[in-house]
Amino acid sequence: MTATTTISPSLKIGLRLLGMWPNVRYSTVYWLIFMLGMLIIQYFQYLYVIGHLNMSKLYDLVDSLPATLDYTLTLFKMVSLWINRRVLHRILLAVDNDWRECVNVEQHFYVMKIKAYISHFCSNAMLSCNVIAGVLYLLSDYAIHFVYLVDDYNDTLRQLPIKIQLPFEFQQSPIFELLVVILFVHTMIHVCAIAILNGLIFTLVLHASGQIDIICQEFRNISEKTSLYGASAPILGMLIDRHNNVISFSNNIEKLFSFIGLMQIVWNTLIICCLGFIIVISVNSGANVGVLVKTIFAYFAIMMEAFIICFAGEYLSLKSKSIADAAYETLWYNMPPSQSKVMTFIIMRSNKRLTITAGKMTDMSFETFSSIIRASASYISVLYAMY
Repeated sequence: MTATTTISPSLKIGLRLLGMWPNVRYSTVYWLIFMLGMLIIQYFQYLYVIGHLNMSKLYDLVDSLPATLDYTLTLFKMVSLWINRRVLHRILLAVDNDWRECVNVEQHFYVMKIKAYISHFCSNAMLSCNVIAGVLYLLSDYAIHFVYLVDDYNDTLRQLPIKIQLPFEFQQSPIFELLVVILFVHTMIHVCAIAILNGLIFTLVLHASGQIDIICQEFRNISEKTSLYGASAPILGMLIDRHNNVISFSNNIEKLFSFIGLMQIVWNTLIICCLGFIIVISVNSGANVGVLVKTIFAYFAIMMEAFIICFAGEYLSLKSKSIADAAYETLWYNMPPSQSKVMTFIIMRSNKRLTITAGKMTDMSFETFSSIIRASASYISVLYAMY
């Protein structure tokens, strides 16, 4: 089936269910239901954290923090997206407009079709990986219990999938089983929401890169037709319009994800630190394989979440530079003076990188990702010394 949009079907369904897709009936109700469920779980998670603020319970405290902080990060993301939902709607409208324009030009349509296939594959891969990591993280303890079932197993020692502190007794059946199912389903919805948000930023950056590739392609076409001076003037006008649209599109992406990028740096550093600490303690104390496996999967899932937004910012910056390179490589010196001046302005404008920032303070890039890893490693060593 030929792709007709960069937005994958799974991503579109997810945005509809989260109340973020434009012109969806009861979108506010969907968003409020999701947020209410998140807030209820967060309340009991932080009750557990507060109840374990003790050096003698440091392992239990750090074990509870990754899921708690990840829920908080998702809350921040959803609030930010809701506040900037008009920006998101403008972005999605621009995506539709770009596809309507490129359908009539075979070369342009081919470029965008390739980007759409990559976008669909990556969105589905992110969703699948998050679901697998979520299932392993939540059910590994129960799997170990069933594999190594012992006769003296005590129901009062049963643990819920995530660390929460409830104001009532829940270890006895059927309350315990009901809570396990509810928490498992809710946590998997949360995991899918994370994948949808990660897929969204990756998809939008891929769409912008496709538009940049079209601009570079047209610059190459100009070079092949420099002998036809009059023919390049309308093409230059079209390229200027496309370049302005790409700049506007990337600025909207920046508005939408700037605060999210800042929260991603701060929160992912803390989460990676907590998970790394648990891995170090588990290895040194000879903990069971299940605890180690589930923590490692969660560690790589969080690392991937931080990597995606940093990769998106780095990729957008590199692609924006390619416009200046493509314009410079044209035979602009064979053009009329009025047109060669236009090429000069395009090159000058393209030298200003398009990027995604973390709260307007730093660019999301591979350097930022390495800084997150270094900071997390430093905090792990401090926690281990305290432990």
